[in-house]
Amino acid sequence: MDQMLFLMIEGARNVWRHKLTALGAVFSVFFTLFLIGVLLVMNDNTDKLINYFRGKYKIEVFFNESVTNEKAATLVKNIKTIPGVRSTTLISKEDAMSIFKSQFDEDVMQLLGYNPFPASCVVNVMKQKNVSLSVEPIIHRIKSLDGVSEVHYQGRLIKRIESYFQKFLKGISYLSAVVLIISIIIISNTIRLTIYSKKELIRALDLIGATKLFIQVPFMVEALIHGMIGAVLATISIAGSVMFVNAKLGALYNVSLDLNGMIIALWLVGIGIFISLIGSQRAIARFLK
Repeated sequence: MDQMLFLMIEGARNVWRHKLTALGAVFSVFFTLFLIGVLLVMNDNTDKLINYFRGKYKIEVFFNESVTNEKAATLVKNIKTIPGVRSTTLISKEDAMSIFKSQFDEDVMQLLGYNPFPASCVVNVMKQKNVSLSVEPIIHRIKSLDGVSEVHYQGRLIKRIESYFQKFLKGISYLSAVVLIISIIIISNTIRLTIYSKKELIRALDLIGATKLFIQVPFMVEALIHGMIGAVLATISIAGSVMFVNAKLGALYNVSLDLNGMIIALWLVGIGIFISLIGSQRAIARFLK
């Protein structure tokens, strides 16, 4: 017990003795874990964000000018029965004229003497969780209805948003993998510097019969401290970033990211320990073999 306590204290002292190199190792671990944390948060919220954009997806249907409000109401009922349609909103000729007046402050009846606006309809599609958005069949059915003049929809925009979001997640994954390897190398080099500064002591311990484990433990403890500090800083930064983003999203779009703080913290600490152990083992193995 006393030996283990001595080795742990010695490992902590190594961090303090090599503050500059330790700072570089901690920063590399922090940056790696921050990127991984961002990836975990975005992965947890992928469905929520994509469904949010899909919820904003609308199809605008314009009827022929000859279609009366009554016939338009009948057409809207037919559109609502199409599979995949979530809701419909009828905009009568009078409603269209009122909207124009509120936006442009012009009275069409005074200018033209008649109402030129056709009746129209706004169609909301159902949210398809974990399924690629496909509205072409709905569009085709709407266009086939007698009395429909034009159909405007934003399908390409929504698909482009989903495509860019998936590419963003993939890019973060590749970047995290690269930075993870760099972090292992930096920790390995940091521990190696510590080992070289104590090479005479290590050789003396080896000559008097000290086990490899006894020699290795202080350096492993030093690496673990690097990893734990980096993990704590990354966890705090992720939580702060999510709070900041939620404040902005809530004000602009009334949507927020979910954050399972405990799960994220456990993942980051686990990965931080893994990076530290791999880096320290890599340095120690090269020196002691």
